[in-house]
Amino acid sequence: MVTDPSTATSPVSGTEVSDTLAWLSSKLTPIRVLDAGGRGLPASWDALSGLVRSVVCDPLADAAADRGDTVVDTVAVSVHGGPDELKVTRDPGRSSLLEPHRAVVARYGGAAGFEVCERRPVTSMTLGQLRNRHDSFDVLRLATQGLEYALLSSDLDAVRDAVCIDVAGGLVDHYVGQYPLAVVAPLLRGLGYSLLDLRTGTRPAAGWGDNVRHQPLEYRGLWMKDDLVCGTESTRLEQAVKLLVLSKSLGHHAFGHELATALRQRALLPPGPARVLAKAGFWALPWSL
Repeated sequence: MVTDPSTATSPVSGTEVSDTLAWLSSKLTPIRVLDAGGRGLPASWDALSGLVRSVVCDPLADAAADRGDTVVDTVAVSVHGGPDELKVTRDPGRSSLLEPHRAVVARYGGAAGFEVCERRPVTSMTLGQLRNRHDSFDVLRLATQGLEYALLSSDLDAVRDAVCIDVAGGLVDHYVGQYPLAVVAPLLRGLGYSLLDLRTGTRPAAGWGDNVRHQPLEYRGLWMKDDLVCGTESTRLEQAVKLLVLSKSLGHHAFGHELATALRQRALLPPGPARVLAKAGFWALPWSL
């Protein structure tokens, strides 16, 4: 993709800023988030307050609830849907529909957190069933303790509806049947998503200090729809606007600027907003939507 340097570095007037923000606001519909695992939105999403509608699937929740911007559903998310068994672990955040891979977790610190304390019957739903119940989702946030690859590969239509995919998973197979990042990443890349952020975590065994290196065991990855850059050009205007807003709000300004340039080249945006969004200086300014 070729960006006109004169456009990218040219100044932005106050009128251009206000007109472009007004246009973005007029085209932006609520950003629909599926939070599978009940992690809640991190602080980095605070700038999107009032713009997000979340469906939280948490089989450990006491009861279903509708809090306006957030709907809590007590179902688990699974590949097939229907009755299932939740392995409730000593650390509730490790609870899963899959069995812990004891031989693997025993090698590392924190293995006690994977100990199964209760086997609880639960109702589960697939991504497709959740989409039918709640409409399609713009953002998939999966903290499904081992099921991330199985869920993503089981319903590609539901995945392709999303512009942003946030996955918490393993770099090793903590659960029987879990696929690590090395399998998840190529799947999402092949579907037209770029990995914009990757953070890893360790669980050092007792007795080892902080002055030695520890193997990364877990990750959190953020992928954004990137088919404009990949050349498939299937992103709709509504999705593109949400991508621009998410890129700005989550701090991925360079990606958003590149996206805006691609949208301008496709003539998918009106000339005025297209010209302003292609200016790097506009991305440095605060957006009030």
